[in-house]
This record gives sequence, C-alpha cells and structure tokens, in this order.
Amino acid sequence: MSKNGSGGIFVASDIGGTFTDTVVMDADGEVTRYKAPTTPDELVRGVLDTFALAAAERGVEPTAFIEDIRLFSHGTTVATNALLQRRGARTGVLLTEGFGDTLSIMRGYKGFGLEQEALKSYQNLTKRHTIVDQRLVREIPERVDYLGRTIRPLDEDAARATIRDLIAEGVEAIAICLLWCTMDPTHEQRVAEIVREEAPDLYVSLSSEVLPRTNEYARSVTTAVNAFLGPEVAGTTASLQARLADAGLEHHPLLMQSNGGLASVRHAADKPVEFLLSGPVGGVVGSRLTAESLGEPNVVTTDMGGTSFDVGLIVDGRPLLQATTNMDYQPIGVPSVAVQTVGAGGGSIARIEDGILHVGPESAGAVPGPACYGAGGTEPTVTDADVVLGLINPETFLGGRRKLDPEAARQAIATRIAEPLGITVEEAAYGIKQIVDSRMVDLVRQVTIHKGFDPREFSLVAFGGAGPVHAHAFGSGLSIRKIIVPVTASVHSAFGIAASDVVVTRERSLAMKTPPGSSEASQYLDLDVINDVLGGVEKDAVAFLQEQGFDDTTIDVTRFVDMRFRFQIHELTIEIPEVPLDAAKLDALVTRFIDTYEQRFGEGSAFTAAGVELVNWRVVASGRLERPELKEQPAVDGGGTPEPIRMDRVYHGAWYDAAVYDEHALRSGVTFAGPAIVELPDTNIVIGPDQSASVDGLGNVLIVPGT
Repeated sequence: MSKNGSGGIFVASDIGGTFTDTVVMDADGEVTRYKAPTTPDELVRGVLDTFALAAAERGVEPTAFIEDIRLFSHGTTVATNALLQRRGARTGVLLTEGFGDTLSIMRGYKGFGLEQEALKSYQNLTKRHTIVDQRLVREIPERVDYLGRTIRPLDEDAARATIRDLIAEGVEAIAICLLWCTMDPTHEQRVAEIVREEAPDLYVSLSSEVLPRTNEYARSVTTAVNAFLGPEVAGTTASLQARLADAGLEHHPLLMQSNGGLASVRHAADKPVEFLLSGPVGGVVGSRLTAESLGEPNVVTTDMGGTSFDVGLIVDGRPLLQATTNMDYQPIGVPSVAVQTVGAGGGSIARIEDGILHVGPESAGAVPGPACYGAGGTEPTVTDADVVLGLINPETFLGGRRKLDPEAARQAIATRIAEPLGITVEEAAYGIKQIVDSRMVDLVRQVTIHKGFDPREFSLVAFGGAGPVHAHAFGSGLSIRKIIVPVTASVHSAFGIAASDVVVTRERSLAMKTPPGSSEASQYLDLDVINDVLGGVEKDAVAFLQEQGFDDTTIDVTRFVDMRFRFQIHELTIEIPEVPLDAAKLDALVTRFIDTYEQRFGEGSAFTAAGVELVNWRVVASGRLERPELKEQPAVDGGGTPEPIRMDRVYHGAWYDAAVYDEHALRSGVTFAGPAIVELPDTNIVIGPDQSASVDGLGNVLIVPGT
C-alpha cells in the first residue's frame, strides 16, 4: 500500500481486558513482544505504554521509535465494548410500512445466543431487549417485491415527515432497512438522501450496503447495530488516529476486522459491525501461520487471557468462517472467522454457591485484578490459584516487572474457598484450576465435535497470557496429539494482526433452487446468471483493493456460496474452488455441500430428496502486504536438555519437583521432560508430569504425551 510510513519496522497492538499487547517485527524478521496493563479510561494510553517499553529496550525516545514504524495495525475493542455495554448512539430505524415490529418480535425465540445451561430453564427466560428503543422505530410507505419490482412507490413526503419526527426526538443515527432492498436498493438510497438533506451530520446506515442479504431479520438487526455503533466507533477511532499522529506516526493505522483481515479507520467508521471480533480473530490468523510453518493443516486455536477463553478452528490450512455471529444476543450477519468464547481467564473469580465451587465468568480484570496483584483485589482468581500451585513464581511474573503477593493469594483462597469447603488451600487452588480447565475442554469439544470434527485429529495452539500455563491440562483432557505454544504466545493475537493482510468481503443474495428429487443441479440452474453474479461481486471486491494500491500480483480471491436443502432456514458456507462454473463444477459443488452437511450433522442426515438452494454468493479478496520472513532461532548442537536455573515445587494433584528454565533455553533442538516450567518475560509454559517438549526452529514449544 502506498500510505505506509517511511520507517523499517512493523508494529501491531491488541487491547485485551487485562493487558495491552504489542509485537514489533524488525526488517530482519526478528519479533519482539511487549505487554502493559490495559488503561480502560483511555485505551490508546496502554498502546503508547507498550511503545515506551519497546523504545526503552532499543535505547531510543518513544517518538523516534514511533517515527520508525512502517506499518501499524491494531485490534480494536471499541465496537465490542460499545455493544456489550449498550453505549451507542440514540438510533432511529426506518422500516417498510407493515413491518415495524420486525426488531421487537425477533424470531419469537427467547433463547438465541444462550448457553445450554441457561436454556434448561427456558420457561424462566424473558425476551432480550432490542438494541434500539422501539419508540424510535418508524414505518415508511413503500414496497418492492422479491423480484425487485416496485409494488408501491416510495412516498417521499411521508418519509420526509417521519425523518423530521425522528430528528425532533434527538436521534444521533438512523438505520434504513426496507423490504427486498437487496433486489433493488433505489428506495433505501433515496430515503438516505432525504435524511442527509434534513440533517447532513446524522449517521446513516443502509441495509443494502451493510448486509445485502435476503434475511430480513438478520439484515435489519445488523443494520440497526451498525447505526447504533457508528458515531461511537467513528469518534473513538478518529481520536486514536489523531493521538498516534501527534505521537509521531506518519501513516494511517489499519484495524483488524472480524473476517481476519485489515481495513482502514474510515472503513471502521462506515461498517463498525465488521470489527466486533477484531481482537480474538488475530490469534486465529497468527495460529494459521504457526501451523503452516509446522506442516499442521488442522489445529484448534485457544486463547486464554485475563478475562476470557476464545476457541477457533483451522481446517485444511484455513480458518473456519461463519456467515453470522452472535454478539450480545444479536445475530450479526457479517462474515467472520468463527470464534467461540467462554468467561474463563486468569482473572476469572472463584466463589462458593450452595456449597459448590464455581469459577467465572466474572473477572477481576486489570483493576483491581487478582488478589496476588496487591492492588485491592480480595476475590480469589485463577491466577491466584496458579501462584499457590507453584505454576507462577511471584518473583519472576512478567519478567520480574511485577512482584506478586503469594500470601494474599493464599489468604483469598483460604477465606473464600478452602475454609468453607473444609479442605486445604492447595486442594482448593487445584479445584479452581480443574474447573477452569474443564470449562475450556468443554468449549473445545463444542467447537470440534459439534461441528463434525474429531479433536484427536487436530493439534492445539495455546496462546494468551494464561494459555501456556493451562494448555498442558486442557490439551491432554482432549486427547490432543500435540500442543503447540508459539514463541509469541502471550501476544499471539497481536502477532496475528501484524501478519494480516488487507481483506474485503463482498456478497450478493440471489436464491437459486433445484426441484425436489433432482440429482444434478446443472440441469436446472442458469450458469450464465451464476457466473454473472459471482463476476460482479468479485469485480467490486478487487476494485476496492486496487483503489488502495494493490494490483493483480498482490490480490488473492476466494469465493463462497451459502447453501441449504430446500425448506430449511439455515445455510452452510461452501467454498467455490474454480470459476467460471460449468455444469461439472456446479454438480461437484452440490456434492461438496452434501458431504459437508453429513460431516457436520451425521451420516444419512442430508435431505437430498428436497433439492438444494444456493442463496448468498460471497467473495473474499485479500491484498498481500510485504513483510520480512520470520527469523529462525539458533540451533543447539546435538539438541539435549539445558541446565535448569532452579528447581521449584509444583502441585499437579500431588507435589512434584519441577525443573525451571528461562527464555534462553528456547533454542532449536532442545528437549524438556515434565514436570517442568519455562519462564518467559510475559507468560509461563507448563509441561505436565507425563509430558515432554521440544523446541522448533522458530522457537515454538511442542508438547506431547509421554517422557
């Protein structure tokens, strides 16, 4: 891209609930990592704190470090936080006359987005509140049918009066979601023009632009959420850009999208719904690169930070994607990397309820943090348990930059857990660890087995500040054949963001179906129409990247279609390997859909007699950014096991003597026998008593069963 800075380093930051992580990639491919506490009152300050750490290590002023940045990319939580905290704009919604209750009716289902445990008490559930105030939802006289034909012309006078009424109500944003606008967006576009005539500064979202998909409810919700988030995200990201520019950054930063690619600050302001998974997907992208370097096509990605545990899948070398994301019980219909989350992190709080030990989802966060931080926290957390069990040394935490208080950890666990249960502090701490490990095992099983994948056929990439501490346990609980701890483990999401390319997703809805009982789709579907639709969507996506300085040599295109059996309402996304489609390729595409369906739902589940329906046609285009190759670690002649720096007592259901190593031990070819701990400046890698580990050429630690 032409807007990069003139410096020589690539930098990326990811803001987590507890820590802000930054990675720096030098021109020779060497990666260094930095971590500072997240600053909730001003998030960019945490980023600048990591810049100061990087500058100090290099012996330069922070301004000089920032001026040397060639490309800065960032995983932003602005959209996520605004949605979860309902801290968005006062939003009005304009719908087709007769459909004003679309958002409030939802789908008549109270359980969307809830975990299985909550669904067991379905009779006690209440319907979730909509993202917008129903009193600010208005109807407009107009109607287009499913073929794009105008049934009722837009009543512009009525539309203008309705818009003026919303403006008088003090709305800060307006979402326009008209029926069948995906077939003809003219009415939506004219309504938007009227809004801008009446209030030029009002934020406007059109459903035909935000989500051109024929799913009225998801399209309406997604557009309403986009408008709700728009002013907040636009203001915050503009402030981020201005603050970084004041600090010396010479180019516009790029932000991580939910689809696993980078985009501009301007794009985030226009379509904030595409950034709701900005942070978590970075780790999946980073894991893809790690797995690729090891020749591992299938991996489970696990990110255990201070607040949550995020799981994704890489199948055949590519992150698993999803067409719709659940966020705050809202069906957000934008394509994203599939990531599922549970509240299980280092800061997760342990408590006793009705005599039973529970862990999470509540978190102590960065402030006050775990009891061992000595910052006012009194609730026992997973990190406190790790300290008591000897998995974290209080003197070497974060490379010794933050001393922990082990007595505070013991006191919190003793008072709140051990004494009420009548057990020892160590037993209580081990119980906390076992529960959080079990919750993570359950989530990985949901992500794999529930989608038709056998976890025993996957390796596991463990990252996040707490991930390498717990991976030895939850990985073995899944019978995973190999646990991979990346050299960038504690800042792996930031590493993935640094290694990402610019990505744009474009799609169009065009439902095409085969009759019941048909065997060959090519006999019934118009290939010329299909290829025209795909070609148009691809042309739009490629043109977007070309405007940003990419050309044919740096643009990659992947194509998808959402398919289902007729009479169903949910689709599976299937990749289209080659275009243009001919009869043989189309029939092969249908066969691939049937195979994928039976892999997901079980052999014999495919309803082939119903015929198939091809609904949404999607193109993902990537603009490759030039970066240096990662630098390999120096090898140790003959391999072998290095000398430990000390021996510590650790608790794995019983007390063991564990060899402790520091980061200097991570040289290509060395091996470790468990129980052992490798202390890094930003995390600890724990190797269980029945495990062994080795180090590859890039410094990744590979843990396998047996010694």
